[in-house]
Amino acid sequence: MQIKALFIILGCIFLFAGCTRDDICTSDTSKTPLLIIRFYNANAPDLFKPAPRFTVFQEGDEFTFFAPETTDSIAIPLPTNSDFADYFFVTNATDSIPNIDLISFTYILKNEYINRACAFRTNYNNFNGTLDNNSPMGWIENIQIVTDSINARNQNAAHINIYH
Repeated sequence: MQIKALFIILGCIFLFAGCTRDDICTSDTSKTPLLIIRFYNANAPDLFKPAPRFTVFQEGDEFTFFAPETTDSIAIPLPTNSDFADYFFVTNATDSIPNIDLISFTYILKNEYINRACAFRTNYNNFNGTLDNNSPMGWIENIQIVTDSINARNQNAAHINIYH
């Protein structure tokens, strides 16, 4: 009986010793970063200006990322399977005639290996955005790209400023 218990103990030791840090993907491990956008007052560019009843959705998709809310910043995902994305930015979304602008984003995808458990995260290099100024219901006056890459090192700071 003592030999059987010894084998069980040794088996448990080898089982737990076989696990490495790569077998665990903790919640604090940074994953594919979100695009962070801050809204500013076009007449006083240093001041935040919340976008009223704001929402956003990707072109070709009928679903918004979140319900309309008044906010001065958002974080949204960029596609990891293409090198561009077109998003409609909507204010006064609950009104009968909302204000809508289209911003097109382009970037170069770069997958980065994290570890065995977390696999890969996607970084976005050569990030750029273009405001389509042809919207008669537009509300955005200008956009400013703050950084040309979105990655794990800058995933908590704004990547683009929108002035309205």
